[in-house]
Amino acid sequence: ADVAAAASGGVVGMDGDVVVWHDLSAEHWPGGRSTMAEYDARFADRVTVAVAAATGGPALALPSRVTECRRCPWWPTCEAELADGQDVSLVVRGESATALRTADVLTVSQLAAMDPTQEPPVPLPGMAFADTVVLARAWLRGLSVVRRVPSVPVTRADVEVDVDMESFGEAGAYMWGVLLSHPGGARPGDEPAGYRAFATWEPVPTDDEARSFAEFWTWITGVRDAAHASGRTFAAYCYNEQAENRWLLGSAERFAGKPGIPPIAEVQAFIDADSWVDLFAVVNEWFLCAHGKGLKRIAPAAGFAWRDPEAGGENSMRWYRDAVALDGGTPDPLQRTRLLEYNEDDVGATRALREWMTSPAIQDVPLATEL
Repeated sequence: ADVAAAASGGVVGMDGDVVVWHDLSAEHWPGGRSTMAEYDARFADRVTVAVAAATGGPALALPSRVTECRRCPWWPTCEAELADGQDVSLVVRGESATALRTADVLTVSQLAAMDPTQEPPVPLPGMAFADTVVLARAWLRGLSVVRRVPSVPVTRADVEVDVDMESFGEAGAYMWGVLLSHPGGARPGDEPAGYRAFATWEPVPTDDEARSFAEFWTWITGVRDAAHASGRTFAAYCYNEQAENRWLLGSAERFAGKPGIPPIAEVQAFIDADSWVDLFAVVNEWFLCAHGKGLKRIAPAAGFAWRDPEAGGENSMRWYRDAVALDGGTPDPLQRTRLLEYNEDDVGATRALREWMTSPAIQDVPLATEL
């Protein structure tokens, strides 16, 4: 039993309700290595690299951009070095960059000079070769976005609500921020346009999340139903729906039976409706993005800027700890205000992005075919 346990590894689901077990002795890594053998080899590599660095020896590892770089505190150091040499991983990450290097395509300039209509020098996982060439050309010109199509299709409505949820890791969703707009014109009895937040300032997890979520749900479905009752269209928007959908469903499940909490089927119907629009999916489908597809990378192209120069998901975690005195002491009201302004700017950014994509200004963004 001890041997079997040592050769198994469990991956715990995000909600802690599922564990997927893997056989760590299975020889499915290149060269027939097991997961444990691969781990030992990679750990030995890291120790060797660290020892060389600590003792002043020649560098045994060079930076290359991967997905995890966006959350790494050392990224600014690596980014400067990569930019100085125009490293190809600035445009194509991970395995694609590694593959291009094997074909002696080492820099963004080398990639940009290639013919996008030809076959790639090596197979590239995850992205069309023509797109990689266009991205390289955009990067060299300092362009953050390039259009795939002349007119970007974005769902618009008479009544629009931008939604942004704030959570503290996996502990809970402490805020649902919304920004209401009436592109089709406001009518008597409409909710006032503008920003509002439904929040709990009790440290999560807390049953008070049920109250704030129920208030949010009652409000947004009320706005939707009022729009439909008056013959108007309705749409709600977020940026990368994975997080919002997870907490929409999770909150309905976790607080089932409490006042104002909707049935899970009702939440799922909201998510499945065409009126729930993920603007990240729109950007992903209709744009090529030379510097990443995160909202804070894309919204500046639409002329939007956050008020807080330190605005970001990682920093908001620190602000939240202070706002609710998670580490003891007294809750900091200034950090609460900071979180509210950060959330307000996030929903303001999605509205600005949508309006920009459906305005004449989008014609100023070069088409991929022009590069």
